[in-house]
Amino acid sequence: MTGAVPKDTIARIFQLCSFSDEGTRITESTLALIDEYLEIFVREAVLRSIENKERLKDENRDQLGNQLVLTHKDLENISGLLLLDM
Repeated sequence: MTGAVPKDTIARIFQLCSFSDEGTRITESTLALIDEYLEIFVREAVLRSIENKERLKDENRDQLGNQLVLTHKDLENISGLLLLDM
């Protein structure tokens, strides 16, 4: 999944949402670090969602055949603790 989010996109998000001074620049190494962090964050979110869904074993479990299907509700269920842990 490395490079799943283009570095230009990450830089633009920071420029628009995080930097108050237009002269602030972000280095290439910082973009690489953020890319790695996003990869870890997304993987952890998916793994925790799967684990939580399997633990609950509710009768409304969304499945396609034998495949487990995650929805936004599954991510919402784990997002609070995930953000605190990260």
